[in-house]
Amino acid sequence: MKKQKISILRKLLQPLWVIGVVYLFYFFNQVVFMFLGAIIKIPWKFGEISDDLLFPDFLNYLLLGLLPLLLAFLWAEKAVFRRRFLPRFFPKHPFFLKDITFGLILGPLLFSLLFLAFKSAGWINGIKQDPTLSAFQNSDLFWMVLTFLISAIFEELMYRGLHLPILATGWGLPAGIAFSAFLFSLGHINNPHISFLGLFGIMIAGLFFATAYLVTGTLYLPVSLHFSWNLFQTMFGFKVSGFNLTSLFSLEING
Repeated sequence: MKKQKISILRKLLQPLWVIGVVYLFYFFNQVVFMFLGAIIKIPWKFGEISDDLLFPDFLNYLLLGLLPLLLAFLWAEKAVFRRRFLPRFFPKHPFFLKDITFGLILGPLLFSLLFLAFKSAGWINGIKQDPTLSAFQNSDLFWMVLTFLISAIFEELMYRGLHLPILATGWGLPAGIAFSAFLFSLGHINNPHISFLGLFGIMIAGLFFATAYLVTGTLYLPVSLHFSWNLFQTMFGFKVSGFNLTSLFSLEING
């Protein structure tokens, strides 16, 4: 009986141990990148994401997000676990281009339906051109697209690539899906202008992205869907995770 309890406890704690090791390397890598950034004077705001500074936002996601996480995966695999402990996120298979294309189309399609639903419900009072659009440059669009792409890859690797499979292995698939979606929402809690309703919406999106991962077994579809949803949401004047970025339209929303 005692051995059985120990076995159950070990099964519950094992996912936390694995994720904790990755986080330890991840935070260490962040400190290293912050130190190097201070030396070479990289124009970013450490740990801060803003509405209007697109290039520093890109650097934040790349140098404090994606690269430290990839290195954390590598170091945890080589130095601690000494084996592959995560599935291949982007394997070669004959349908990867179809997954990417489907995700790039599905994001705008779903958001268009949501936009029409909001409009039909009377939650959108007015639509006009964003007054900041005249000052919007091609370079701004370039950095916006690149930032959304890097952030989509980073967040999908973190929450669907790390949390979901590890938690599902130890706690079961329903718990893995639920907790990974909750952590995905929690990761946006410090975003500017975020609300409880916004965090709830992000958690629902986390469930949706988790489904895309489980159906395909790779991150091609979740990443492309995540990217296209955020980009299209911005273009039509909605806040992305609390950020109020320059868009094609300015909306008056009362819902």
